[in-house]
Amino acid sequence: MKKRKDVIDLAGKIAFADGFDVKRFRRLKGDFGNDVRAGVFRKKALPLIGITCSRLTGGAWGMYSLGHFMDYALSDYSQAILHAGGAPVIVPAAQDEKSLRAILDSLQGLILSGGPDVHPRRYGEEPMAGLGEVDDTLDHMELAAARLAIDRNLPVLGICRGIQVLNITLGGTLYQDIPSQVPESICHTPKTDKAVNTHTVRIETGSRLHKMIGKREIWVNGKHHQALKDLAKGLVVAARAKDGVVEAVEFPGKRFVVGVQWHPEGTWRDDLYSQALFQTFVSTARRARLS
Repeated sequence: MKKRKDVIDLAGKIAFADGFDVKRFRRLKGDFGNDVRAGVFRKKALPLIGITCSRLTGGAWGMYSLGHFMDYALSDYSQAILHAGGAPVIVPAAQDEKSLRAILDSLQGLILSGGPDVHPRRYGEEPMAGLGEVDDTLDHMELAAARLAIDRNLPVLGICRGIQVLNITLGGTLYQDIPSQVPESICHTPKTDKAVNTHTVRIETGSRLHKMIGKREIWVNGKHHQALKDLAKGLVVAARAKDGVVEAVEFPGKRFVVGVQWHPEGTWRDDLYSQALFQTFVSTARRARLS
């Protein structure tokens, strides 16, 4: 009974966020309650959530060694998934399509995580001034993983670089550098901790994101110098910053394909809207496992 009480308490907290909304509370309680009745808190029912990694170099054997690539993912992602009721699994950069297919066969959801810039050749452009570091191996893996996951109707959550990977995978393009390409843009690279929300986004009424969060405007913790430019076919805008920069997209008709330009993995401990995003993602992955 304690687990069910915890879920009802969470639904109540979200419903109370802007003044208590009875209909919202009942819907959230029902959604989470259905998960409880399905036994999702049992260890055997945890959905496996893949988290794509980034890479860095280091670990040289000595002066004569070139060093090694190291795959890593910030622990915030895993902790957020654990808190939402999932089991996190790191997906390394070194993959081919056969290995990716084998991994995705075992997963119930995929997070495309933050990381370096995507090489502009992936969306048909030459590099411009302001382009940051790129990792061609990581680009290859994540673009392939995103395509395979979408084709399988696997729940996908793209975060920061991840929303950009989603857009490129489906045929979209990017602003390679917001300050030089978007006139009168707000600051999207604040010098602050990841747990601090720094600017607002306006959420589209009727979007899946709006249904998850229940507000038209929220504060988020974005930190990025690139953004979506030409939107890919199939995606729709779910939120924008006040300067017009796209901050969230989704793919209607898919089980769950959502991308956000901010970092909910950095704020989920105290931010109810970040919690709601991860809860909905993991709950959808869980239902996919049970179906």
